[in-house]
Amino acid sequence: MLNDTTTKQSLGYDDELKRLQNLHVTSVEDGVTSWIKNRDPAHTFEPLVWETVAEIEENPQLPTDLFSLRQGTETSGQKDLTHVEMKVEMQQIVSMNRRVRVIRIARMDHLTADKALIYFHGGAYYGGTPEDVLLALKFVAEQANCVVYNVDYALAPEQPYPAGILDGLAVVAAMVKDYRHISVGGDSAGGSIALAVSQLCRSMGICAIDSHLLFYPTLIQGSDLNGPLWDDGSIEIVPEQRDALHRSYQLFEQLDTIMSGYYVADQPIDVTAPLLSPLLANPKCFRNTTLLVGEYDPFRLQDEAFIKQVGRVNDDANYFCYGGISHAFLNFTGNVPAVEDALATAARLL
Repeated sequence: MLNDTTTKQSLGYDDELKRLQNLHVTSVEDGVTSWIKNRDPAHTFEPLVWETVAEIEENPQLPTDLFSLRQGTETSGQKDLTHVEMKVEMQQIVSMNRRVRVIRIARMDHLTADKALIYFHGGAYYGGTPEDVLLALKFVAEQANCVVYNVDYALAPEQPYPAGILDGLAVVAAMVKDYRHISVGGDSAGGSIALAVSQLCRSMGICAIDSHLLFYPTLIQGSDLNGPLWDDGSIEIVPEQRDALHRSYQLFEQLDTIMSGYYVADQPIDVTAPLLSPLLANPKCFRNTTLLVGEYDPFRLQDEAFIKQVGRVNDDANYFCYGGISHAFLNFTGNVPAVEDALATAARLL
């Protein structure tokens, strides 16, 4: 259920989208501008998300075999939100002795944009494909008037850390000559890879990353599952849904351990290294960061810790928390209004 999608659309989609669009800044504090976009009624699951969370049984057990885990990252049912003609083409990027497949996405009326977003899909480091987020990124490319490069990076454990990061670095290095402004972004594990690529671009002198676009990123490997970053008791929710929220956290605690194991793949590596755990990196690296997460995402607490660090140092961070939403919400593109609002908002801030 970790990546369940639906072909159904939320009831009252258009009205809820308008309500979300009209919500204003909630706070500006320590360099972070925050929008807390609660549901009405507040602190309840969005109904389509609730359908997947409510199915989690007591004492859930996540399978550990790679085949089953990869099946859990498969997606379907998203809708195309674009309104203008788009050009979508597959390319092979050859750079830094690496060959990387990307999907290039651009508006037909803006093919020569000077701004590029290099994007990394989610999938717990071992799964997912660029096609999973294709429709979401088409909408971002349309709204932002930028060219998006959707990267098919190497997956673990066949190609463990740092292979995916090096693929991303090669793509950015190839783009420097063609674009004045380069941003990186990603969802879930892809967000972590994007932040690692940004660090390497800075330290190797390849380029300065203009902005960072993060959807519910995983930010620390080997974290204390009994510590404050995993305390679902600190999350507000109506009493009748709290047990389901706790079961969701239990699943993701297992996922956190499993995906780190596959990602590192028995290499003798310190998982607190900043390329693996961006929460422990120098936050000065991450200028102009926008982070979007669901209220009930088990990675929310580490995301909030990260954006506070980044904002405090750089004074240019944006944080969006969407009520009633859990992890991997891009799977609901075109079906849940909060996702359309998040994509449009992210595009404006690129």
